[in-house]
Amino acid sequence: MGALYFISGNEEFSVKERAGELVRSLCGDSPEDNPALEIIRGDNETEKFSIPLDQVLDSLETPPFLCPEKFIWLKHYTRFDEAVSENSTKKKPSRLDRLAALIKEGLPPDVTLIMDIPGMDRRKAFFKLCEKACAASGGKLEWFEKADPKSKGAASALIQRIRIQADKLGRRMDDETAAFLSGMIGGDAAALHNELEKLAVYTEGSDVITSEDCAMICSRSAETLSWEFSGALSERDPAKALELIPGILETLIQERGASSRPEMALVSAVNTEFKRLLSVRCEGRKFNIPDRASADFFYRLSDQHKGASDSPLFSMHPFFAFKTWQRSSHFTDAELAAAFQAILDANLAMVTGSEPRLALENLVRRIAGTGGRS
Repeated sequence: MGALYFISGNEEFSVKERAGELVRSLCGDSPEDNPALEIIRGDNETEKFSIPLDQVLDSLETPPFLCPEKFIWLKHYTRFDEAVSENSTKKKPSRLDRLAALIKEGLPPDVTLIMDIPGMDRRKAFFKLCEKACAASGGKLEWFEKADPKSKGAASALIQRIRIQADKLGRRMDDETAAFLSGMIGGDAAALHNELEKLAVYTEGSDVITSEDCAMICSRSAETLSWEFSGALSERDPAKALELIPGILETLIQERGASSRPEMALVSAVNTEFKRLLSVRCEGRKFNIPDRASADFFYRLSDQHKGASDSPLFSMHPFFAFKTWQRSSHFTDAELAAAFQAILDANLAMVTGSEPRLALENLVRRIAGTGGRS
């Protein structure tokens, strides 16, 4: 039986990238030059969904020519939903049903079929068939799903993923830098790939990427700038927060339009940050965390409670938890309460017609003070 390799998931960039890696591992670094490989493009939006499937079916039914084996790659097929909708009867089965039948029977022993189909629904019968066939044929099924930033352990997984990708590019990155980069870029696979490649070029001659390198090179989205603004408030650095406001508002307007009420988005980011501070403050007392606990303390605490607690503290990466705990220590309980009141007042001021920019500046003064960083 020939091997079946199947790659899917809603993280389209990762699906396509992994498919390319797999084909290169099977067919050499220049797979296009391998006469045993037939590449069938599946992402041409100008042609009918049926054309790539017809080509796959024809290729499966044609023995290898001038080569002892054949590799067939259905590359980036994006029309699966249309293929599923094609009419199918016993007398005239749909193309997808014909392909499913060939896979179920077992591929010819001299044929390897690779398919990457971004965005497939795992509940579909075709997916379940491929899952079984991959295991039975000695191939492999791989699934890439977008990380939910709100899910437990998402931050830890993202930091680990960044460090692994950096290692593939020949660069080392510590948790602090990976956490900094994840905060700047988020979990978008394509953005992370692009930024890490830029960082690899920028750090040519060194095997280490630092937080300073990230700050110098990486793209700064509205979300990144909002994160920096919230961080400046939680660090009680009013000068930095006030300095960031014009650039953030301009970026938000460019990305979302003038009608997007960018000041409200910024207040929302601040609210999210202070809810996180409050949550970690409460959990810190629950677990008797010392006021001046080090990063190592949080790594040890995370190891001790691994899999044994649903506390939000342990859904964070230990370094994130450490930094959040540090920031929360800049406020007394009364000051945290006052910060939430300031956030509420800023929101009310904006929705009742006050000048949004002045409301933001007043928010900075009420939370971070008027002087330098304390």
